[in-house]
Amino acid sequence: MSNNPLPLIYSAFLVLLLLSRSVQAEQPPVLKYNVTGSGNYFPYYTNDKREPGILPEIIMRVMQLADIQAKHVELPAKRTVKYLHLGHIDFDVISLEWLSQTEKQNPQFIYSDSLFTIEEYLVSLKSNVTNWQQLEAIKNQPVGTILGYYYYDDNHFKRVDFSSEKQLIEALKLKRIEVVILDKLPALYWAQQFNADIDFGALHSLGNLKIRLRAEHQALLPKINMAIDELKQSARLDAIINKYTKNIPPQ
Repeated sequence: MSNNPLPLIYSAFLVLLLLSRSVQAEQPPVLKYNVTGSGNYFPYYTNDKREPGILPEIIMRVMQLADIQAKHVELPAKRTVKYLHLGHIDFDVISLEWLSQTEKQNPQFIYSDSLFTIEEYLVSLKSNVTNWQQLEAIKNQPVGTILGYYYYDDNHFKRVDFSSEKQLIEALKLKRIEVVILDKLPALYWAQQFNADIDFGALHSLGNLKIRLRAEHQALLPKINMAIDELKQSARLDAIINKYTKNIPPQ
């Protein structure tokens, strides 16, 4: 019998290496995501670490309840879409009503249960709002939009892209454009900040925000949906929304 200890050491090393790889393989992935929107997406995203906004707080709670590790990656809106399609991030938050029929059916993605309802309108100064009470009024017209955002019908009007919701309200006040498409809450918030006399025309979209998850993570979707339901049933979801909307003037 050989007294050479090297084979035993080598065998032990192989066992430890295999065990290490097995543990690594069993560790759940850290999902990367983005919810910054334009960066001026108040009250949904505030760029404030202490009070980050509705979406960061809701996503953080959902992932904690689902026992899923997640990391927020700050990206501009246009890059978010690109990174999600390429697989550089794993999910974002979106309303299906914003998407074209083709994008709704994209097999790359699956969708969670709804988080909450979101409304987008044609928004204009009060002096012009009577011109925009029908959605058909924007056909072939210049309409203020946000660079990188989806608009299901943007082949029907002329997009005039601005960098944020904030800039859209500024453009309205300065009469650089007559009508924009905006979510109701950011419109009211930024109008208050700039003392802009805005009003709402036709409803552009009404839908539910959902987590849009890359399809390779489909096994995680039941846990995510259970977490969303728990957050709703406990009233914590409503509490987060109320925290950020209580000072926005009603319309």
